[in-house]
Amino acid sequence: MLLFLNDNLQRNQSGIEHAQIKRLNLFKKFNQPAKIVTRQYSNELHLVVEAAGIKDQDFINLFDYFQNACLVPHRIVKLQDLHLNPKWKRKADGISYNYYDGKTRVMYVRRRNDRDRSIINLQYFDHFGKLLKVVWYDNRGFASVEQLYDWNGQIAVENYLRPDGQLALQKVNFKDRRQQKVTSYHLFNWHGQDWQFANFDELTRFFYDQLAVDPALNGDGPLGLVVDRVYELGWAVLNMHHRVFRVMQLHNDHVNNPDDMLHSTLNYNYQWGLDHLKDWDGIIALTPQQQADVQERFGKQGVKIYRIPGPIVADEVLAAPHVDFAKRQRDLVVMVARLSPEKQQDHLLQAWPKILQQVPDARLELWGYANDNFDQKLKAQVSAEQIENSVTFCGYTTDVNAVYERAQLLILPSRAEGLPLSLVEAQSHGLPIVANDIKYGPADVVIDQRDGLLTKNGDIDGLAQAIISLLTDQNRLAEFSTHAYQDSARYSAANVMKLWNELLSDMPKEAND
Repeated sequence: MLLFLNDNLQRNQSGIEHAQIKRLNLFKKFNQPAKIVTRQYSNELHLVVEAAGIKDQDFINLFDYFQNACLVPHRIVKLQDLHLNPKWKRKADGISYNYYDGKTRVMYVRRRNDRDRSIINLQYFDHFGKLLKVVWYDNRGFASVEQLYDWNGQIAVENYLRPDGQLALQKVNFKDRRQQKVTSYHLFNWHGQDWQFANFDELTRFFYDQLAVDPALNGDGPLGLVVDRVYELGWAVLNMHHRVFRVMQLHNDHVNNPDDMLHSTLNYNYQWGLDHLKDWDGIIALTPQQQADVQERFGKQGVKIYRIPGPIVADEVLAAPHVDFAKRQRDLVVMVARLSPEKQQDHLLQAWPKILQQVPDARLELWGYANDNFDQKLKAQVSAEQIENSVTFCGYTTDVNAVYERAQLLILPSRAEGLPLSLVEAQSHGLPIVANDIKYGPADVVIDQRDGLLTKNGDIDGLAQAIISLLTDQNRLAEFSTHAYQDSARYSAANVMKLWNELLSDMPKEAND
């Protein structure tokens, strides 16, 4: 059994989450046991899981696990199920309601905007109008956590409940003698015993240790951990009391200066994990070039360096009919990536006026959610360059394949990557690519002058000319599209699974100690 460890799963998924889901589907296809594991709480977590196409039995969350709520029947909790005091007066607030005892508001019932108007939470107020408590309902239909507030309006205690109403886990927020915020966790009646943890990392370590010895999860077989977010989870994994097979996944460039791979400072996301390299059983790099660079710098420590790409092209995508290039929207250029400084959408926008001079009908769509309000900087740039009529910010989409099949060209002007999922996905849908030739990934996907063009990072004129050269040569662009379909087979499920099989063969054959 392999567990893919992540901190959280949200509606707006990054490339790491997409890679995890593709990996899970790959393992299911080849009948290899695997699950995605997260540790953050959300009362709507299983709505997100369902929307991501993950079944509850293929997913474990820390809070679900300790609440005995990994697999629970779904039910709808409606207003009439609450049995509120009939003497209270009700006043509508949209689809939600305020309740009053005389003139004093005592409760607010927040409802979900779905067909059943199911309950999201109950908010209780004292006679001064201050918030006392909020009871949150898991979307599957049980009161999951109650938050108790102090006089300053801060959450003092969170009680996480099992579906039968018993207290499972308590989170307490307080200040130490130096007035620093401290959070402790108390686990109640876990296999007949109570436990206390000084912080979330200690609780997470205990969680992983419980998974390691859970017979319902592992049976008699070994357990392996693939840590997809080592910055958040590395300490808990490497400090487990049960020694299990564990590997660290690199999802992007592991150094800050790719021009000095041997001496550069390390990417903060991986520094802690790489500083404790000898404690891992392996590292997974995404590309042959990254594998070689990691091997050159860290290989003497004796830890095996695997090479396994994150992107996977499903068999049904490879077998799907190709889009007639003539039916694509002419001169439509797209970029599918987080709106973030390292993705360098600003470079593309800087090049865009030059492109419009040669291709006046060109249109640019920027797809993706924003990090740290970077979208505001980009929108200001669009306004300053007066290109509003040809640039659209489209936001996050759950149907990215439709974007790939409508456009004529994908651009990725990043300064650093791992192995961009968007490049492989776009290529599998016949979309030619212009991407910076950086570490890592673009050169492993784009075959220069065959299915796309590789450009030099920071060369705005070169980026503009590459885009212009393709948009003004529709026959060449159509030929690139044909080659893109063909070349994406390198990332087929069978080819990627062969690389995972090497790692699986290195796992212990019996249960871990």
